[in-house]
Amino acid sequence: MAAHRGNFLLVKYSLLLAVFAPLLACPAMAVCNVPQPRLVCAEYFASRVVVEATLLRTRTVRDKDDPEGVAAFVYSLRADRVLRGDIAAQFQIYEGNDSGRATFDWKAGQQYLLFLLNSEHANLWALDGCGNSGPLNGAKAVLAQINAIRGHRDTGAIHGMVSGEALSAPFPGVRVEARGSSKRYAATTNAKGEFQMDVPAGRYTLHATASGFSFHTADFSYENPQNVRIEPGGCAQVQFVGDESTASAPGQEHKQ
Repeated sequence: MAAHRGNFLLVKYSLLLAVFAPLLACPAMAVCNVPQPRLVCAEYFASRVVVEATLLRTRTVRDKDDPEGVAAFVYSLRADRVLRGDIAAQFQIYEGNDSGRATFDWKAGQQYLLFLLNSEHANLWALDGCGNSGPLNGAKAVLAQINAIRGHRDTGAIHGMVSGEALSAPFPGVRVEARGSSKRYAATTNAKGEFQMDVPAGRYTLHATASGFSFHTADFSYENPQNVRIEPGGCAQVQFVGDESTASAPGQEHKQ
């Protein structure tokens, strides 16, 4: 379900923060890694709520170990139009003052398009700082894609990328197979290490294979390849990493 994929995203995103947060000596916007960009259709279905909202006020949360430092920000907003899910007329978003911060500025009185997930903080929401959330006045293209999703069709798509141990190195020629309840679908990565396959709505497990290599889910994969759910008109976004040092026998699939 969407909630499950949202929790998976938060776990993976926490790994991103653990890697990059120590490198940041001062407040900064989000450090975004591959795969980018975040697909609108994938984030839409991974989100608990998608909403247009107006920022009412911002509260600064002080660092308990450093009263002069800022640990986080809490944004209070008014919901203007709910596009997916359910949310209170007024709600709050928690944003840590770290490498997970949004790539846009928050301004009182400004409207935003927000893709929201459950926060680890009770009664608060969270968002992916590297996703498609942002000021509403710059969201025309994103809204057009959401409108297309909401006038859904019966099929969806699985997008993804396969890279080498260095995440920036594409891995072409890898066969990726999606196994559904009654049928299998397959695609081969192109020169950029990317693949896409159109599939009916349903639940799938994905496996990547190439002779002499084993594959595992990348730490920064948005969705879990072992539990991909495609809703009508929706899509998923996954990433694998190939590892030659633990190579399996030719053609053997990596099992998680």
